[in-house]
Amino acid sequence: MVPQTSSVAKVFGSRALERYEPTLTLWEATEKNDGSNAFSRLLKQSSAALLNAYAQRTEFPYSAWEVKTLLIQALVSEDAAALQAERFAKANQACT
Repeated sequence: MVPQTSSVAKVFGSRALERYEPTLTLWEATEKNDGSNAFSRLLKQSSAALLNAYAQRTEFPYSAWEVKTLLIQALVSEDAAALQAERFAKANQACT
């Protein structure tokens, strides 16, 4: 599991620093209600997806490594971020 105080940059890697605050924690990212842009939605859904992956829920389709990789790949454009955020949202909702 990931400590609540882990920064987004430490969890998702240095590429996340280009888009998100360096001090933003994973926990804060899951609580954000700033859905004003695709990158904010991507971070929120990716953070929740990562926690679901680490919880090893049998119905969750992604591994932790896949979540991290897919977030980094989706940072290339707003369209890619929006699409991946939606995919993670569907997977996250299936776990509730």
